Formats: sequence, C-alpha cells, structure tokens
Amino acid sequence: MKQHNRSVSRVVYYILMFVIVFALFSLTIPGQFLSRFNLQSMAFQVPEFGILALGMMVAMLTAGIDLSIIANANLAGIMSAICLLKVTELYPNAGSLAIILVTVVVAVISGTIGGLFNGFLISVLGILPILATLGTMKLFEGLATVVTRGRPITGFPVEIQYIANETIGVVPVSFVIFLIVLAIVALFLKKTPLGFKIYMLGSNEEAARYSRLNNRAILLRAYAVSGLMAGIASIIMMSRFNSVKVGYGNSYLLQAVLVVILGGTNPDGGEGDVFNALFAILTLQCIASGFNILGFTDYMRNVIYGSMLIIVLMFTIMVPRIREMVKRKKETVSIS
Repeated sequence: MKQHNRSVSRVVYYILMFVIVFALFSLTIPGQFLSRFNLQSMAFQVPEFGILALGMMVAMLTAGIDLSIIANANLAGIMSAICLLKVTELYPNAGSLAIILVTVVVAVISGTIGGLFNGFLISVLGILPILATLGTMKLFEGLATVVTRGRPITGFPVEIQYIANETIGVVPVSFVIFLIVLAIVALFLKKTPLGFKIYMLGSNEEAARYSRLNNRAILLRAYAVSGLMAGIASIIMMSRFNSVKVGYGNSYLLQAVLVVILGGTNPDGGEGDVFNALFAILTLQCIASGFNILGFTDYMRNVIYGSMLIIVLMFTIMVPRIREMVKRKKETVSIS
C-alpha cells in the first residue's frame, strides 16, 4: 500500500510540475504560447525525442545508459532510406502500403540490431554501459558517414512525408504514434515478465542472479528495446525532414537523458515510470517552446538544459543521503 501511495503521489507531483510550467509560460506570453499554431507545433515536436527518451528510460532501468541511441536512429533511418529508394526504383508502381512497410521494417530491424550489439557488449563482454554505448555511438556515426559519404539522402515518397507532417483533425499523426508507443512501453514494463525482470535487475543485480534470472539475456533484450525505440524514432525523423543525414537530432541526446531523470527514473536503475516520463517530456517541450518564443539561442538552451540535469542529479543523490542521515539520527536518539 505504501508503494502504491508513493507512486500516486509522484504522478500527482509530475502533473503539477507540468501544469506549473505550462501556466507560467501561458501567463508570460499568452498570445503566442497559447495560440493554436504553437500548441500544434509542440505536438509535432514531441514524438521524436519522446520515443528516444522511452528507449533511454528502458536502458536506465537496468542501471545503464544508451549514449548511442541518436546515432543508432540516424543509421537506422539511413538504411531504411537506402532500401526505400531502391525499392521505388525497381518497382515504380509500388503501393503505399508496400512503401510504408519497407520503411518501417528496415528501420525497426536496423535499430534493433544496433541495440542488440550494445547489449552484447554490455552483457556478454562486460563493458560498462557508458563506455560501450559511447564507442558504438562513434561506430554508428562512422558507418553512416561511410554509407552516405556525409551527404543527405532525400526525395522520399509522399506516403513517408505524411507520417510526421499530417494531422488527424488537429492532432499530428506522429503524436498519435507516440501515444501508442508510450502505451505499449508502459504495458511492456508493468505487465510482462521481461518488464518485471528489467526492474528487478536494475534494483539489485545480485538479488536477480540469486533469483536464477538470466541477467545477460535481460540486458540483451532491454538494449534491443532501446534500439527498437531508436528505429521507430528514425521513421518520424526521416519523415519530418524528408531526408536523412549523419548528425540529425544530436540535441535530442541531452534532452532524452534530461527528461528521463526529470521524470523520476533512478540513474542507478530499478525505479521509473512511463507516465511520469510523459509529463517530464511535455514539461520540457513547454520549456523549449517558451525559449523559442523568447528568442533563446541553441547555446543558451544547452546551458540551461545542462544546468537542469546537474541540479536534478544533485537532488537525486543528496535527498536519499539526507533521509538516511535523519533516519540514523533518529535511531541513535531512540537507542540512547
């Protein structure tokens, strides 16, 4: 019951955090922030880094991190674009369903393979997640550069452009996709045996091992899920820009880490909730939109985002320590 009450209180806290940020910008710049154009623009911008943040969250739940997730998404998009253009060249009369199917399948498979490679390095070879994914980040970037020779790939069919640039009523198609992916990830983490094992592994690796869980297999699958999220995000990215290129979305890495930590996911693993992450994603998007309206440069945004991440990490580390000190002091007083 205490765990349930704590989870409910955290959901309420993150909802309030989002409401406060939204209200602050609404009162500061009401004519622009609350305009239909700006709200719809925010909905268009959420899906890419939101889906990437979900992948980052799964990796962090295992007490790891996936620094290669953006590079993996770019490489997946490039592989998908190459296959798509080849198919449309060979079969100029290919139907819309076939075009979308090729794009999605290749992107998802490519991203998942990248994630599995990360999982192999971490779970089988025992390389630290931060070092393994830093290495694969550069590897994926290098492969993408070699394949494209540093040039963008452009000229996709209108069916692909539709995914990230059209709406259902006033709601962007890509935002609907994001909500579906979010719901699936939430069900996966909370309702499946693998989701439970990911939380257990992140909470206590030794306890998971003594419970006869296959820690290597869990890590491998967790990073495969992170890669899968990269593959899905790559589809939206290539649709939005109508092109793919090495380096697209590099700013999403800091944002993904920030929203995951801001949403209450423990960097040491085992603790995190998808819906808390959702409100953190929406909160950061409100902040980004407000900064855009106020004319903040990208450099200033990076300074603010970096500062926010450091502050949140400080509180994440210091608050448990303070609680432990208070608890010990109370125990000492009661004994004396």
